Order: sequence, then structure tokens, then C-alpha cells
Amino acid sequence: MARGLIALPSTSSVRKKAGLQEGDLVRVEVRDGEIVIRKEKRIYDLKGALSKEVPKKVDFGEILAEEMKKRMGG
Repeated sequence: MARGLIALPSTSSVRKKAGLQEGDLVRVEVRDGEIVIRKEKRIYDLKGALSKEVPKKVDFGEILAEEMKKRMGG
């Protein structure tokens, strides 16, 4: 796989607005004759994105009983 490099000066307002830092991966696309550069998300960029709440334990027996009750008209 060939690696291409794009250099944006660290003082670039574009780099700051896009939240790009040295070493970030970007995706380059061509849309309607224009070059579009987007920051690639990495798995560690998602840290903290999920709720801190611990999910409630699911009792499948209770769920099944409720569904059966609904289907039996009760």
C-alpha cells in the first residue's frame, strides 16, 4: 500500500478548524471536481463516546413471560 503525505502547517487555520494534529489520518475524496479532506476516526477517538451508565441486567425469563402474557391476552 502506497502512503501519500499531506503537509498542513501547524499554524494553519484550516488545520485548527478541522481539529487535525500531526500524525492524524485523513480520507481524501474527489466530489464534483473538488478535493475533500476529512479526518479519519480511529477506535481510540471514540473513547468516552458511550454512556458511563452500566446497562441493566436483562432477565430473558421475565421478558418471555411478559410476551407470553401479552399473546395470551392477559
